[in-house]
Amino acid sequence: MSGIRYKIMTDKKRQMVDTYNKSAREMTWKFDDIGARVEDVGRLFGMLGKENPFILEIGCGSGRDAEEILKRTDRYLGIDISETFVSIARERVPRGRFEVADVEAYDFPQGIDVIVSFASLLHSDKQSVAAVLAKAHDALVPGGIFYISLKEGDYADEGVTRTDDFGTRTYFYYRPEAIQELAGPRYKTEYLDRQNLREQYWFTIALRKI
Repeated sequence: MSGIRYKIMTDKKRQMVDTYNKSAREMTWKFDDIGARVEDVGRLFGMLGKENPFILEIGCGSGRDAEEILKRTDRYLGIDISETFVSIARERVPRGRFEVADVEAYDFPQGIDVIVSFASLLHSDKQSVAAVLAKAHDALVPGGIFYISLKEGDYADEGVTRTDDFGTRTYFYYRPEAIQELAGPRYKTEYLDRQNLREQYWFTIALRKI
């Protein structure tokens, strides 16, 4: 991990990165059964209404959703904090461009049409999410979209640390209103929906740059 720039390499973050690096292939097999987020990808492209947009995905994982996104554009960049996940994504989706990066320290390229975060910001606290939203706003084109899905729940400053078959990770839960507050007047809410997925509550929010 020496070539990656991190915001703060706390014990919890190191633990999370180690979990993803060690369990990436097992997680890939699990989520292959679930399939790509076809409906979400279709929705975000419909919101944009632009041919061949530049899409950046935060937390690209094994490239599962990259395959679906690349059916609609060839301008795609996926970043992930896990070197193993990025290696798998490069193997599975050779058309895609993938980089190992910690979003909390990442310098977004300019001219992005859509930034996608499918469940990846659930490892970031409020201060970090606010900073990512600010950096994203600077990088998005006028009217660009930040499309976010998160597990819904009450926020805890120290997060909630859980251990499962894959390893140990710390999660931060949010309400949609908290994300809107962190986004501030720089964005307007284009879409908001709540879901019950496999007995877990999630929400999806699309923020449009003003």
